[in-house]
Amino acid sequence: MRLPSRPINFEAFRQLVSSNFLRYFGCLVGSLYPTVVVASGGISSAYMQANPASLVFAANYTYFDEQLDVIDYLDSLGTSSRPDEYIKPSFELGYRMGDWRPFIEFSEVEGSAVRERQPFRVESTANYMTLGLTRYFGGSDEGSALTLQLTDIEQDSLDIDCYERSGVVLGGSCEEADFQLVDGDLLLETGESVAFPVLTSSAEAISAKASVNWWNRWSSAPVLLGHSLSLSATELDHTNYSPLYDLQSSFLLNTPFDGKTLGSLIEELKQDLPQDEPWQEAVLGYDFSVSYFLGDWIFSGALGGRYVQRFNYSDAMKRKQYRSNARLSGEIWYQFEQAAVYLRGEAFSNYLLGIDPLAYNSKSSRFFEHPYGQLTAGFMLSFD
Repeated sequence: MRLPSRPINFEAFRQLVSSNFLRYFGCLVGSLYPTVVVASGGISSAYMQANPASLVFAANYTYFDEQLDVIDYLDSLGTSSRPDEYIKPSFELGYRMGDWRPFIEFSEVEGSAVRERQPFRVESTANYMTLGLTRYFGGSDEGSALTLQLTDIEQDSLDIDCYERSGVVLGGSCEEADFQLVDGDLLLETGESVAFPVLTSSAEAISAKASVNWWNRWSSAPVLLGHSLSLSATELDHTNYSPLYDLQSSFLLNTPFDGKTLGSLIEELKQDLPQDEPWQEAVLGYDFSVSYFLGDWIFSGALGGRYVQRFNYSDAMKRKQYRSNARLSGEIWYQFEQAAVYLRGEAFSNYLLGIDPLAYNSKSSRFFEHPYGQLTAGFMLSFD
């Protein structure tokens, strides 16, 4: 479906403003999911105009690395560790049934950070699965939509071979390790000396979200103004285990390393990592957006923000917490008969705060002090 340059049929916007596609790629009427990046929803609404009961497949790819760091986010960190790469492919399948639209979506986040000391590079992968339902209300020139959804997030287990703390490298099999715990059973059976990884980490989260979106035509111009108000609640659980935690020998725990005992280094390691007990996070989001339609092209911009409140959250090292994040985006869409493609650029005032729930914890909180930007490319296809 192509939008002509004549006055818009705004019934199209009513039909898909709150689709799951908008939830991840965003929406002219605002963000439908506070933990991911948003885009211009009027585009997908127009695309669905000719297929009010059709099957829709959508996908996008979000990327960040040093070459794309046009706002100097990495240089602004000024720390011994910093994010290196962020990749997020997403795939969504939804079906329109009158004013209802159930959907399912899968995405995978791959992130990495680099450090000046052990571990020099850390890579992690998390998988997201979302089930949701959207209900549409109102007419063509003015309307609204309510979306309810539930997301399950699982981060793969991550083994960290060595970890440097206070100038002492705890191992792990790395050559520079000052202290290693060796698999004694394997040593006795085979004579092979294999050191345990110093740390194993994993995380999981469950998130529920409700959003209401409303939109209206601006006079007789081919322009749509949109608003979105969303509230999400997430429970996060990080698990960190080290074989060092099991040491009970006072001889080993009192072994000195550069003026500190092994026991004190282990305690510092525990305090530096995210808490073991689950905590909860509530995110309130609002977005205002404007889209202009010119033939098969759509030009869109959005301005919004997120406010985050945490419960049962603790940080033994009392590092600064961050609670708010502003977002500015611009994007260009092009429509075909049964498809649409787009490119979007986004800037955030405080990294991915309120955007990706697994990104924030006591260990990574320092990354959220500075502005951040990323690029996203995507498409959607419709099948009768």
